[in-house]
Amino acid sequence: MLENAALLGMGAEQITAALPDAQPVRAPRRLPSGALGSLRVADAACEGARFEQTLYFNHQKLAQMDLVLLNPASGPGSENAMAHVHEALLQSLRARLGPELAAFGATPGAVADTASWVSADADVMLFRSGRPEHPSLRIVIKQRQLVDAGEL
Repeated sequence: MLENAALLGMGAEQITAALPDAQPVRAPRRLPSGALGSLRVADAACEGARFEQTLYFNHQKLAQMDLVLLNPASGPGSENAMAHVHEALLQSLRARLGPELAAFGATPGAVADTASWVSADADVMLFRSGRPEHPSLRIVIKQRQLVDAGEL
């Protein structure tokens, strides 16, 4: 997963050569940043879990990758199963990237855990959210954009 961060900034042709499983998205979605999710990998492996990966392009260059856990558990015990996958990913990211820059714990009555890192020219974020009986897990890797105070 993190090795794909090197693809950020590449064009669609370079991406399809590097990720032969990437297919066009049926209904592309646009992010608030303007990036368009036009390619996806239906089954991407990451730390033993399976994710659907969507690739977002801005100005013809890969700007962001979103990975959403496929087939998360639901119903009784789903929170424990999700917590196990989340913890494995968190430990793996800490081992590769060091301690997280920011972490936000759960709010009362809902699961909401977020952790983030900087890796070279990429921001890496891990999100766990949803209701306890139907949790979700998402990883976002996006091109780091620095702005100076004059642009704020």
